[in-house]
Amino acid sequence: MLFLACTEPSEPEILDRTGTVQGPITTTAAGDAWVFLYRPGEGPPGAPANPFGVTAVSAKRLESDPRYVIANVKPAPYRLFGLLDVDSDFDGTIDVLSQPTAGDRISTPVNFQSQPGRGATVALELNKPVFTEPPAFSLEGQADDDVVLDFALDAITPLTLIADPVGHFDPKKVGFTFGLLDVDGDMRPDDADGDGTPDLSLQLFLRWLPRPGQLAANTTVIIPLAFDPSPFLRTLEGRLDTTVTANRLQVVMVPIAQALGPSADGGAGIQPFGAPPAGDYELVALAAGGQFWRLPNQLPVASQNLRLHIDRVSR
Repeated sequence: MLFLACTEPSEPEILDRTGTVQGPITTTAAGDAWVFLYRPGEGPPGAPANPFGVTAVSAKRLESDPRYVIANVKPAPYRLFGLLDVDSDFDGTIDVLSQPTAGDRISTPVNFQSQPGRGATVALELNKPVFTEPPAFSLEGQADDDVVLDFALDAITPLTLIADPVGHFDPKKVGFTFGLLDVDGDMRPDDADGDGTPDLSLQLFLRWLPRPGQLAANTTVIIPLAFDPSPFLRTLEGRLDTTVTANRLQVVMVPIAQALGPSADGGAGIQPFGAPPAGDYELVALAAGGQFWRLPNQLPVASQNLRLHIDRVSR
């Protein structure tokens, strides 16, 4: 004789059930839609990050069935971002081409909670136009593919960044475009560090590429890069609705590393890390809206495949 018994699943099993994140896509343009699922606080307009999930909806399918679906999503808070690839130049296999370019449409990032077993329904509106290309660049005067970033103990290391369409983008729309920041929305330029100089929307930094075991999970170490903002501040004249574009920037490495990682409240925090660690780095330019460029990258272009490294630690 066979006896069968059925019981209700335990509460931990219920809470761990995955669900489906889906929703309608609204747009007034034509193109392929790409939808990305990030951790809270990650993704555009912040620094480039690896998404938890991604899905694509072809232009043809958008015409008859304008919705996206991401399956098997664990219950947790997430951030959703979408883009419409109007000019068909999105390439998910190449890091720096996996982002919006001039002419595309993007969504406002949406924060939401995926529920156990049910997921979430989140609508996306892909109608915000992108007017510029990513801030693609190369290093001026770099004769070989090896760049040593070691700085003298009493000096700082200068680097000159040159806007470069790398044979892929519209040269007229490539450059370092930025304006004044107003993160708190008080209609006044921000001055987060209190130095009396308004903050600009362009961020430049070196990001350490640690070897396995050298850094805690979900932590990033960066070294800020600074440039003289005076000429641009005079042009901006304190206006939040104005931008400037530069085709050449001379930057200096600030020899103080910072660690970005999870904070006690579940968000992201910044802590001093000390001297820049030895090892390989990538140079990142992050523009308003989340467009970015990094060296080295996966493009088959000589100027884009440099090795940037620090061989010793400053004291």
